[in-house]
Amino acid sequence: MKSDPRCAPCLLNRTLYEANLSTKDQSLIFEVMESGLEYLRDNFREGVNATNISTGIHRRAYAILGDDDPYREIKAQSNVIGKKLMPAVRKRVLGALENDRFRIAVLASIVGNNFDFGLQEHQIEIGDFESLFAEEMERGLQVDDTGDIMRLARNGRVAYLTDNCGEIYFDELVLELLKAAGAHVTLVVRGGNIVTDATMDDVRSMGLAEKVNKVLTTGSNAIGVCMRELPPETLRAMSDADVIISKGMANYEALSDERFRPIAYLLRAKCEPVSRSIGVKKGWNVARLVK
Repeated sequence: MKSDPRCAPCLLNRTLYEANLSTKDQSLIFEVMESGLEYLRDNFREGVNATNISTGIHRRAYAILGDDDPYREIKAQSNVIGKKLMPAVRKRVLGALENDRFRIAVLASIVGNNFDFGLQEHQIEIGDFESLFAEEMERGLQVDDTGDIMRLARNGRVAYLTDNCGEIYFDELVLELLKAAGAHVTLVVRGGNIVTDATMDDVRSMGLAEKVNKVLTTGSNAIGVCMRELPPETLRAMSDADVIISKGMANYEALSDERFRPIAYLLRAKCEPVSRSIGVKKGWNVARLVK
């Protein structure tokens, strides 16, 4: 996905957010913001991939802050909430009719995609997440290609690209159902700390590696997937997949202009640029298959 003019103020808002998470030093926060403005002046232009810009500005901010994980506390809190909600969500999935289970598990994982903080157009309080989760589960999917996604995944090869901490707990339910359908699942997580994204440490701490066939990384802390930094083994897993399941907006922004097909985008459309790009309304819960 190409950058939209609205990406610029959103990126500045997010760097300010993470700077305030990391430090109370106003001079350092000013330095982060000055650097962000400079980076956008030099790099932000029409036609540039959105995730390339966001990766660059976040890496600069982290370097200035001397902090490789400003979101560590929010990530930990998100995981606690995700773990707490899991038993009830699992009960709901397993209590559904067999043909509905995958759809409900996917919905839960998309509702979990709300674990995203510092966005200009998407503001939630972590303390209110449980009530938000319940409301969104009742609202359901506004785009529902889950039946077609499962048909491709059944007895096939799946590359499953994760997104946020907290959210990854609900991905577990989707992964279990994919495995039960005979899929060979390769889980792909971020290769380093960036915003609230899940890494190998999160997978290990929750025992998720035991639920899939293999766990790989994106090779770096780039926002979404940076093709230049993607390890060859991960690229092969994605290229050979019968279907790629891509969680979240960042992975959509990174991959929507690439040639991977078929690919299923599971996300909450949290901003107007992504919503317009994927052809939905802002706020929709989306499970869209692109062949």
